[in-house]
Amino acid sequence: MRVEVQNDALLIRGRSKVGVVADLHIGLIPYVDRWILQKLKSLRDEVDELVVLGDLKHKIGYDKRVEDLIRGLEFTLVKGNHDGGLKGEKELFIGKFHLIHGHFKPKELGKVLILAHSHPSVYIRGVKERVWLFGEWNGRKVIVMPSFNEICSSTPVNVRRPAGFVFKDWDYLNADVVTLDGIYLGKIKDLRFSIYQQP
Repeated sequence: MRVEVQNDALLIRGRSKVGVVADLHIGLIPYVDRWILQKLKSLRDEVDELVVLGDLKHKIGYDKRVEDLIRGLEFTLVKGNHDGGLKGEKELFIGKFHLIHGHFKPKELGKVLILAHSHPSVYIRGVKERVWLFGEWNGRKVIVMPSFNEICSSTPVNVRRPAGFVFKDWDYLNADVVTLDGIYLGKIKDLRFSIYQQP
């Protein structure tokens, strides 16, 4: 099995093709919801299975509007901290890949962790861009996903520590940063000076 980045979605390829997205936060700005759902439906048409890696919705409590919007869409939800009132899994294993939202630490961890929750971005010369993070933590490979909803706030990882259990003791400054269109920017520690550079 292998993974591929496709903009703000991850594809896990093996016998079947699994699409993974995270942090949709449907309901954050209602007029954006239809665009997010259209993007999600397009991805669903390209894959055998679809996984939402937490925070499908923005409102922490029950939200009937979101339930109505997603009715009929086939996917597996790995619940995030905003997914109260929805049915879903706490974690999911697909081969060697361990999918968790990232707001709490499970009892056991797989070989390759795929996490969300932190909405990573980088801040360079006054511009903040969503990014992917790839690194190692406690002998495991780590992939941190960007938010699928580009309207969501994000944490510039070259400025401050992101949220999530893995960032509490991970030397994340050595993680590799990749833009949504696949451009490798280097390690986070090498991007820290950029916030002070003038154009």
